Amino acid sequence: MRDGSTRRRRTSPSQVTWTPARVQVHDWRRHDRLDDLRALAKGASGLLWSHGLLNALLEELHVSEDFDVLVGRVARLPASDYPRLLAIALLLRHSWCPQDLERTASRLGLPSQASLPPKVRTLRRHGGHRHRASTRAPLPEPRTR
Repeated sequence: MRDGSTRRRRTSPSQVTWTPARVQVHDWRRHDRLDDLRALAKGASGLLWSHGLLNALLEELHVSEDFDVLVGRVARLPASDYPRLLAIALLLRHSWCPQDLERTASRLGLPSQASLPPKVRTLRRHGGHRHRASTRAPLPEPRTR
C-alpha cells in the first residue's frame, strides 16, 4: 500500500441514487443530446466574433491576471484583435513548461523562442535562490490601458 501498510482496504462501489432528475438527464444524453447539438451547430453557422464569444472562450481557458497584464482591458479591444487574444490565452495556458510553450507557439504558427533574442536568463545561486541576469534588454514595462 502507498502508506506502507500491507493491509488491503476494503472498497465497495458507492450506491448511485437514481433520482428522477438524474434519470431524465441520463435519458436526454442517450436519446436527445446529439439532436440538440446538431440544431445548435446549424444555428452557429452564421456566428461572428463577438464579445460574448470571446469571453466564453477566455472563461473556458481559465485565464489569469497575467492575461490582463499582457493585453490590458479586453472590453476596449476591437473584434479584429480576438484571434490574437485567444492565442495569448492559449500561450498562457501552456506557459508552465518551456517545451509545452514552444509546442503551442509552433502549433499557432508563431516564431520559435529559439529564434527570438534572449531577454532574460534565470541563473542558480547558492542556497537554491534564483536571480535574473539581463543579457540584452531589460524586462518590458507592463502595458496599461
